[in-house]
Amino acid sequence: MQRLLFTLLLTASTLFGVSIEGYGYEENQVESKKLALDDLSNNISVYVKSDYSSFVDESDKEFSKKIVSLINIKSELPIIGASFSYNEAQAVATLSAKNALHLYEQKLLDYKKELDGLKSKIDASKNSEQMYALYELALSLTLSYEKHEVVALILGHKREKPLEFTQTHIKAKMIELSQNITSIELASKILASKFTNEDIFVYAPSVNGSNEVTSFARVLRDAISSKVKQASSPASSKYKLVGNYETSKKGAFVTYNLLDTQNNTLASSSVFIQKSAYDGLEIEPKNISFDEEVELSSAKLKSDLRVDLSIKEFGSKNVLLRDGDEVELVVKSNRQAYFYLVGHILHEDEKFSYLVELQDGVGDERFVYTIGASDVNKPFLLPLSFSVSEPFGYESLQMFASTEIPSEMPKCKMHDGYCVIGGKPEQVVQKTRGLKAKKKSVLKAEATLNFTTMQR
Repeated sequence: MQRLLFTLLLTASTLFGVSIEGYGYEENQVESKKLALDDLSNNISVYVKSDYSSFVDESDKEFSKKIVSLINIKSELPIIGASFSYNEAQAVATLSAKNALHLYEQKLLDYKKELDGLKSKIDASKNSEQMYALYELALSLTLSYEKHEVVALILGHKREKPLEFTQTHIKAKMIELSQNITSIELASKILASKFTNEDIFVYAPSVNGSNEVTSFARVLRDAISSKVKQASSPASSKYKLVGNYETSKKGAFVTYNLLDTQNNTLASSSVFIQKSAYDGLEIEPKNISFDEEVELSSAKLKSDLRVDLSIKEFGSKNVLLRDGDEVELVVKSNRQAYFYLVGHILHEDEKFSYLVELQDGVGDERFVYTIGASDVNKPFLLPLSFSVSEPFGYESLQMFASTEIPSEMPKCKMHDGYCVIGGKPEQVVQKTRGLKAKKKSVLKAEATLNFTTMQR
């Protein structure tokens, strides 16, 4: 059965008060609707990525922390009140202020009411175990409130008084009350115990807005995966288990949330893991400065050209590949365009950038791929694949697309099978951003795919 996923379309010219559409094509209406919702979810994250600071009050004392949190959750924002239409086998999912804003605003009121009630219960509680459970629920509700608020703001909601509860305050109280968790195995048992659904895909937890999967995140992810009813891939899952963590001198505070296909939070679990539990494991990302440069590069680019880059079966979020995996790249674009890929090797012992050869040809022809009319609004596989092998570590692919053939490409020289671009990866990102044409009639777009490779 042929399956097509149509890329997301923006239907308004301003950031706020928009109507957002997602398109899906599948003979089965249920599958068609699911694809349209996936489209819609991705398009919401495009809005957030274009201007993080629009969604956080700069006078907020936790401004920096909330920006990092927003970067982490941009692909996990909930969809409620979407309307659907069908034309033959095509589904269109629409999220608009008219149909959905009042639902998001009601959700915000409901969350505030629940949090007020929880505060009263916490103040009255004398039992530390009960207080921990109440704070854990408060943390989940606070995060859900913030996610719904972001979507409401996109639809035109006017921000109200901030919540009295803050994630920082709640986490501090939970750490005070937490049990002495001194092993990742025990932490994974506690975290996994609340997630009993079938077909769950577990993602490695993220930290500090980075897409890099640290060795700590990998070990914790594998331990949790062995204790839930795991789906084989994101594409085959009914639920996703997404996590993040914060570090301190004493340990790491980890939170996992179970999300459905519309990014509604179904269950949450949090633990504080003592530092001794992860001795010998890397817990901080090594390439945070590179990720920050990539975010700056793509966030500053606003265009009606939309492109997406992912790995077949693995997607594009917190991708963890293992030795021997054979993977293929999937590209989507909403317009005819030309693109090239810049790869960044960010391993501990070697860091360099290179132009990816996409086809046979002479000179720049090898690196530029044409998205023709027949490929517009459809995901298609690039005629290349790669096998995961040593050396293992963090890598990134950047897709630079334009409605005109690139007039200038990054300069590179062949070395050990790579056409290497001079300079450190962080500098290459900056230089490539500077190659964007100033002509307003030429549309530009970027997509970034980050992944971590490891031994089995």
